[in-house]
Amino acid sequence: MRTETAKKLSEMTSQFYALVAPSFSATRDAPWDGWQRVMAACSVAPEEPIRVLDLACGNLRFERFLSDQQVMADVYAYDNCDDLVRESRAERLSGVTVRYKRLDVAQVINSKKDLSNLLEAPPCDLCACFGFMHHLPLPEHREQVLQALVSRAAAGGIIAVSFWKLSNSDRLLRKARQTTEAEAPRHGLTGLGPGDYLLGWQDRADVLRFCHDFTEPEIDALAAAVRPLAEEVSRFSADGKTGDLNRYLILRKA
Repeated sequence: MRTETAKKLSEMTSQFYALVAPSFSATRDAPWDGWQRVMAACSVAPEEPIRVLDLACGNLRFERFLSDQQVMADVYAYDNCDDLVRESRAERLSGVTVRYKRLDVAQVINSKKDLSNLLEAPPCDLCACFGFMHHLPLPEHREQVLQALVSRAAAGGIIAVSFWKLSNSDRLLRKARQTTEAEAPRHGLTGLGPGDYLLGWQDRADVLRFCHDFTEPEIDALAAAVRPLAEEVSRFSADGKTGDLNRYLILRKA
């Protein structure tokens, strides 16, 4: 995929969230099942607060999960859609302090800036990125995000990343193929590779987001890219009605 195409896809995705934030947030309230296993890897002591970096925090759904689980946490949260954060019900949080900062990760990477330097957080016990990697069109950009997360983890800290497996849903895959076939030529998008799709939202025809369906070798390559700074702890599937719509990669910093 050409860099120009990747930039256009990132811009389309940012615009997507800016336009549909309220309705999107309304469908993103329940916690993901996989988060229980993420927190188990962290070995959280109930009486001790943890530091968390949440990259692409969305509507603070993970923070509500931490609060509901009675995990005390100082969270450094980043996203490029202020409206999604405003849609959150932060007043529900108990024991969780959120320090939010607007950051357009794709724009930072496309402009060749060092993402690590812009994540203003102390060494964290958990550096998480959920529901975002599939929006990055280029493998090297996904690698940079994972490297940035590793850089902000404390020694022995956990890095947890999810990868959307839309191909595990016949309905989602069929919709993604139909949308991509119809919209990619219309928007002059060429060079889309295997697993690269466009998806709309509900009944709106004016918004599109880029989504990548990950293969296991792609996740292998990302895990290899951060060795020996971080080693894989586990990898598992979870979430959705079928229990396999996300693939999780859990790393521990050396």
